Amino acid sequence: MALRRLRSCLTQLQLTTSQRNFARLYPTYKSKYSIENIYPHSDQNFLRRVEFKHTYSNDIEEEFTGYIPLEEISIKAVRGSGPGGQNVNKVSTKVEVRFHVESADWIPKWIKENLVENEKSRITKDGYLVVTSEKTRNQMLNQADCLAKIREMVFNSSKKPVEMTEEYKQVLQKRFKRANMVRLRRKREDKLKKFYRSNID
Repeated sequence: MALRRLRSCLTQLQLTTSQRNFARLYPTYKSKYSIENIYPHSDQNFLRRVEFKHTYSNDIEEEFTGYIPLEEISIKAVRGSGPGGQNVNKVSTKVEVRFHVESADWIPKWIKENLVENEKSRITKDGYLVVTSEKTRNQMLNQADCLAKIREMVFNSSKKPVEMTEEYKQVLQKRFKRANMVRLRRKREDKLKKFYRSNID
């Protein structure tokens, strides 16, 4: 095993050395499969220069796409409060994510109103929605968990109430009556059991 590892390390070292020598001898060499050769007239810095940012209209009830711009939210790592021994006291694995709801243009306006109503306990007096996570001992996983929580909150706030038809109302009434009858029947059965237990003689 040790000999195999040594051979693989030597092979990798030889490859890196040969690559460096090749780059030194041919600094302008580009593969035929490089982007410049495949798309010769394209702008290579297009993705770096253009900022893809979607803003929602106030007039149209658009749906939330699930995209959360990291530059518009505040991410802070703090020390966890749960059990974990010395790891809790030394490493800041707990993550706190907050953003200002009213100024968040990545959420449609009609969803913001529902979000404020549904998540009153999570929103501060200044209008910031705060989400924390210490689910794991990994900071990045906790950050991903916070973002998943925010997405779930926004998606839940985007659900529109279903309009009940007369047929559906009748079905609900029948279910309610049936459940009520079952409850009363079980209550009578329990009452009879208690009666027979206390009157065995």
